[in-house]
Amino acid sequence: MNKFNYIILILIFSISCDNISGPFTEGCLNCCGDSNSSIPIKTILIEEYTGHKCSNCPNGARIIENIYETYCDHIIILAYHPFNQDFTSPNESGPLSTDFRTTEATEIAEEFGFWGFPSALVNRISSGKFFQPFEISSEIHNLLFDSNNNTITPDLDINISFNKNSNSTPFQINIEIEKLNDLNGNYKLAVVVSEDFIISGQYDGDELIENYEHNHVLRNSVNSTWGESIEFTDSIIYKSYDLTNPNTINDISNCSIIAYVYNEETKEIIQASKKKIDSFVQL
Repeated sequence: MNKFNYIILILIFSISCDNISGPFTEGCLNCCGDSNSSIPIKTILIEEYTGHKCSNCPNGARIIENIYETYCDHIIILAYHPFNQDFTSPNESGPLSTDFRTTEATEIAEEFGFWGFPSALVNRISSGKFFQPFEISSEIHNLLFDSNNNTITPDLDINISFNKNSNSTPFQINIEIEKLNDLNGNYKLAVVVSEDFIISGQYDGDELIENYEHNHVLRNSVNSTWGESIEFTDSIIYKSYDLTNPNTINDISNCSIIAYVYNEETKEIIQASKKKIDSFVQL
């Protein structure tokens, strides 16, 4: 390999797995949202693109976790591992053999022009722009607070509940969407399963951590990658889905159901909600 080609390879690697440095969050007093409040709060979905062979991705994840600690229940995180990427491919054996990849993560990456790790979509604003982790905090603040630092109220309230099923499926997911403000345009509802506390390998800088804790991992969609169209003919919409038993799930009690509504034309997410399954049902 000649010197020119070697330099090109170094540049490609640097772009594909960017090194991350601060500052990460802005000072923000009373920014912590409480989803248990009687007043609905606006939520932001961060769709984080990561990979277990991306050495800079854990630092990106720490930045996003720090953002969550600042804004609390205003923030919902999904970690995506797409196909067709060296940083997400599993080994045949060993600590990096877990396959986190999903078709849904891949299709979303292709739709919005994914460019490298670590990066994230923030409510799919700016026509689905991918942000580096250190850019996210200011975007989130602008989505949650107006110029006078007053909290922006949501257009929708999304509630998730579960029912046990008598048939072979583990349980039923119930989605209730209440329209709080007038809305123009066409909207879709997407429902997905995420999982926390998956112990598997991860490169963190120069170190391979064999027992790294992977959280917010997208496991599968409930109603397809792009969800289904909804019409606000009434002030409240009800949807129900049976959760099948995806073979990608390690432990259903570590999973959550995430539902979000987005504008079909702009792709921007206008509200999201998350409900932990915990010990509601055991497969």
